[in-house]
Amino acid sequence: MGVFEFIFFTSLVLVGGVVSIPLYAMRRGYNQSDEKLEIKKMIEQRKLEQVKQDNYLLENKVMALELEKVKKERELREQKALDAKENRRWLIEDKKEEEEVEKGI
Repeated sequence: MGVFEFIFFTSLVLVGGVVSIPLYAMRRGYNQSDEKLEIKKMIEQRKLEQVKQDNYLLENKVMALELEKVKKERELREQKALDAKENRRWLIEDKKEEEEVEKGI
């Protein structure tokens, strides 16, 4: 092995080392930015899931309130219907009494 070959291989190793350091740094920075993006994505997904859960709970509360409202309205309608039937019965009896009074006169 000659002196020129030794110098050539030594310079080749040095140039390869000098070139590989920036390439490694670029690759490492690229991977780190990917990891940062993944972390941001996971954080956003967690926030979205929290919002979905909050909306679900609110929707259930609203549905429960709506159900209570419908039940109360139904009870009021039924009560009004019963009152109306009772009033009609009284009206029928009143008419019968009026007819009897008119016949008696």
